[in-house]
Amino acid sequence: MKRSQIIYEEKSGLIAKFSDPSLKEYLDYDARIRIKDSGKTPVEMILKFNGTLPFLAPMPPKEHSVKAVSIVEIYSKIGKWFRKHGYELI
Repeated sequence: MKRSQIIYEEKSGLIAKFSDPSLKEYLDYDARIRIKDSGKTPVEMILKFNGTLPFLAPMPPKEHSVKAVSIVEIYSKIGKWFRKHGYELI
């Protein structure tokens, strides 16, 4: 069986703000998106925390990865993950 090959890889950053307007807490994550040429879930995003720990707001896990069928689905899942921890993507 043939192994899938990475056909595209991109590094970027994601910033999330804590949902409570009285707290000005932000999170900074390095994001790596990989797209493979085959497979059930060919798109993968790997997040690694890169910033200052929040003072009062809860801290989500420092590393997280998500696999999906498309880029749109990846960002939908990442948005839900941040909302689960009380943050919104900027």
